[in-house]
Amino acid sequence: MPVHIDIPSQLSNRSQTMTFEKLPYSFQIGTGSQSRETDRQTIEDFGIDGFTLMETAGLQAAGLIANHFPGRSNGLFVCGKGNNAGDALVVARYLSIHHRHRCHIVFVSGVNELSPDAEKNYQLLKKLSGQTNEIHFLSAIGELGKKDLSGFDYVVDGLLGTGLTTDLRTPFDQAVKLINRLNCTVYTMDIPTGLHADKGIPMPEAVRANHTLSFGIRKLGFYLGSGPEYTGQIHPFDLSFPAHLREYTCSLLSPESDSYLPTIHRKARHKYADRVVYIIAGSEGLTGAAIMASRSSWSSGAGAVILITPKGLLNIYEQTLPEIIKAPVGYDSDFHFKSGHLESVTEILSQKQGVLLIGPGLGRNPDTIAFTKQLLTSFKGTVLIDADALYALEDSGKPEESDWVLTPHPGEAAALRGKPFTDDYERINWSAEFSIQKGITLVSKGSPTFIGTKSGENYLTGYDTQIFSRAGFGDILAGSISAYIAITNDPSWSSARALLDGYRKATEIEKRTGKPLKPIDLL
Repeated sequence: MPVHIDIPSQLSNRSQTMTFEKLPYSFQIGTGSQSRETDRQTIEDFGIDGFTLMETAGLQAAGLIANHFPGRSNGLFVCGKGNNAGDALVVARYLSIHHRHRCHIVFVSGVNELSPDAEKNYQLLKKLSGQTNEIHFLSAIGELGKKDLSGFDYVVDGLLGTGLTTDLRTPFDQAVKLINRLNCTVYTMDIPTGLHADKGIPMPEAVRANHTLSFGIRKLGFYLGSGPEYTGQIHPFDLSFPAHLREYTCSLLSPESDSYLPTIHRKARHKYADRVVYIIAGSEGLTGAAIMASRSSWSSGAGAVILITPKGLLNIYEQTLPEIIKAPVGYDSDFHFKSGHLESVTEILSQKQGVLLIGPGLGRNPDTIAFTKQLLTSFKGTVLIDADALYALEDSGKPEESDWVLTPHPGEAAALRGKPFTDDYERINWSAEFSIQKGITLVSKGSPTFIGTKSGENYLTGYDTQIFSRAGFGDILAGSISAYIAITNDPSWSSARALLDGYRKATEIEKRTGKPLKPIDLL
């Protein structure tokens, strides 16, 4: 028979939706083609010429290098023919004029057919070289190979930009190998030469930079595949791209962007002022997942957490979760959810406006999957679908009145897709498209983790998420997101905030204890 939870009906006001600003432009991440298209439109449609953009980029980059190296330092500038070379030449000009750096410049494939803006900067340096001893030109990569390279303090990679889609060819492959052999600090203009701008894979080699000076829009390849091994520290330098012309895939979630996200604190005067968090989780042998999710939701600020459980598991939760409201369904002999529990569960969910979390430790008993399908197709509200509940989505349609948040790990995401992913670039593209197509929020867990939203305003973690790749952490994340949604009524920001809060807390604990992190440490 249906179970009634005593929740005062007069306190059942829905939480108000909180609205938050987008992250600043410096956190935008795009593909190589998006970056080039933004650049093209700014030049051709808006009217800021490429030389001005190049001057802005080079001035900022020169300032960073000058902060790292005092006057009269020795720099090697390895250049190709395109605008990356032009950026490097601007850097050389400013460092030589304002900081008296000795700048040694080599064009690895000669100076014929330089891009127009690179040619203009080359001519400026030639004029300058006649007035100072700080500018030195080396004619070819062969000459560079014969030179004693031990005296350079730093090298600037100005070889190739974001357009590389095939393997490096000679002499660029030779130049990359030479740069990687140098025992000095490596700066790269916009993206390490040889690194695929979208997938983050070397083609087949790439410059291993200590510092990547990213202009305008961060490149997706910085964070995917092997990208983090080649970029070193990323320094974003904004260019004067108009907001309406900026094309990007997602925004960066990192300790840098943490301060721009709202801190979510519950300000309610009583426990039922916000929406409650209902949790449908657990089965025989998998009660730990339900315990973790419930504790996480509670510790993240939910005013009330109601764990709906098969009655046979109630004794376990009574002993381990004194702060959580328990709502048992079925009989003492029930240790997993069944289709026969649907009426009781529906009655419980109707008593108070709330967010539903379903899936942790649910199990994949056929009757449990059938129960989950029936519930998801009938429940009208906000639902976070995690873990085993994701396997009930194969032929379940989302009710129009529902708001779904899915939190699959890569294997679960591949199951939703119907085939495995070849790489993270494919996983992220699918996640972004799937979110819009289905009208949902998708937290695609992995390294990196990607948040796809129905509005297309997406997020990507720019830090190492491997720390969360063990059992239990997904349950904690699901509980935290659910609590934040109950407070803010905003699934995308709640997901972003929960990811960053978990990372910050985890790194603080590991730094303090010096021991591997356990899920229980976050509660």
